[in-house]
Amino acid sequence: MVLQFPPWRHQSYLALVRDWFFPHRTKQDVFSATVSDSSQDMRQRAIDKINLWMFKAGQLPPAMEATASLTEALLHDEARRNSSAPFISESAMQSVYAMALARFVNAFVDRDVARSHIAGMAKEDGAVESEEVTTISGKGESSMYAHAATIGMPQKFVDIRHQVTHGNIPGVPLLKKMTEQALEWLWERWWVKHVSGNPDRALRELQERQRISREARESANGTSGLPFDDGSSNGTSQDALMEGGSSAASSVAAGATSRKRKSAVIEDT
Repeated sequence: MVLQFPPWRHQSYLALVRDWFFPHRTKQDVFSATVSDSSQDMRQRAIDKINLWMFKAGQLPPAMEATASLTEALLHDEARRNSSAPFISESAMQSVYAMALARFVNAFVDRDVARSHIAGMAKEDGAVESEEVTTISGKGESSMYAHAATIGMPQKFVDIRHQVTHGNIPGVPLLKKMTEQALEWLWERWWVKHVSGNPDRALRELQERQRISREARESANGTSGLPFDDGSSNGTSQDALMEGGSSAASSVAAGATSRKRKSAVIEDT
């Protein structure tokens, strides 16, 4: 899928989201010269960004949506495991994983949508051997297995999709393993091929917007006497949707007013 009007400002933002989703790949990735604060887990931030782009564009490449959905399932499971009083039951966690995996497979190989993705996902290097395609597509040219073979999707993902849609949901450990493997497949089959930019530019822009916003708020706080929280305590230096231009009292100094105008409308794309 090629978006006529991508919701991200430039490719650097897409590269930044890529690195947020796959932090374990960042250090090995030849594309990334700058690591975006590896001490923080930015996967939820990446999910939020995908949701924002979905809202703006209406649709995104299925690989991006699937990455967000599968990652969100993993985060729910991690939160459940790390909680002394889990807020989600084992059976509910099974359902979360099952839905994410089913949506992932359907997005690529459902016969009603597969044709639109084959051109973009079909293996360019001919890695799918003719015998393998023949064997799998023997189940029917219009079957999910045939479409999966065309784009190089392992048959096990279609198998797990059939299991969960027919109510035979595996245990959480297997679902977690399949989700992690699905994300690795998405990395190899889509992110590596379609997002080869460097996140440095996006990082610099985010840092500059944060600086301008912080200065404006500090100035407004200094003249109005209102309490000020720069957000530094929550450890999300990259994770701010930069907003500036809050109302100031009529006594705001000219310099402070100028800085506030600079940050009045800051869009984080």
